[in-house]
Amino acid sequence: MKKILIMIVVLLMSGIVMAQGEKQQRTTKSFLALHAGPSFPVGDFAKTDINNEQAGFAKTGVNVNLTYGYEFLENVGLTASIFYNNNKMDNSAVLDQVGNVALDHWQWYGISVGPMFTQKLAGNMAIDLRVMGGVANANSPKAVVDNETVVKEDWSPAAVFQGGAGLRIGMGNRMFIMVNLDYLYMKPKFDLVFPDGSPTVRSEQKMSVLNLTAGFGIRF
Repeated sequence: MKKILIMIVVLLMSGIVMAQGEKQQRTTKSFLALHAGPSFPVGDFAKTDINNEQAGFAKTGVNVNLTYGYEFLENVGLTASIFYNNNKMDNSAVLDQVGNVALDHWQWYGISVGPMFTQKLAGNMAIDLRVMGGVANANSPKAVVDNETVVKEDWSPAAVFQGGAGLRIGMGNRMFIMVNLDYLYMKPKFDLVFPDGSPTVRSEQKMSVLNLTAGFGIRF
């Protein structure tokens, strides 16, 4: 009888451990996604009026993101994103208003963190709403005239506000497709240095974009 009781206890304990293991496997609170897509300048950043001091002359560019999310409650979590943006300049507009000047691009990279609010939908889908803050290292364009640099590029750190929404569509057990629309805003200050020895000029630039991205992720 003693041996039978021991066997029953062992079987019960094994069943409990297996059930807990299956439950843990089904509960995935974290995800990681790589997504990329076009970056659309908005506001003054997209303006091409030389009389507007904040006009950025920025064109549609590219944005790449690595996004992590953790749901510590059923519909509330924390998210973080590492990002890179590159937006080329509208040199045709520059040529029309300034003359024979070629500018390369605006670009930046950074990280942002903030709360995430998730709503589960039918069909293994979920919507994420994010409000994030962080820091970026932004790069001003280099200006070239007749193959000679007349204004050097500059790198400057800046605080970043980022907010957006994303749709996650499950594919199988853990994989999913992610589609995001994010708004990013910052206002870095650049030192415009002239190789001819002219005094350095301090310039502030409003930079705002809408990033539309898609990619793949995994839950774990």
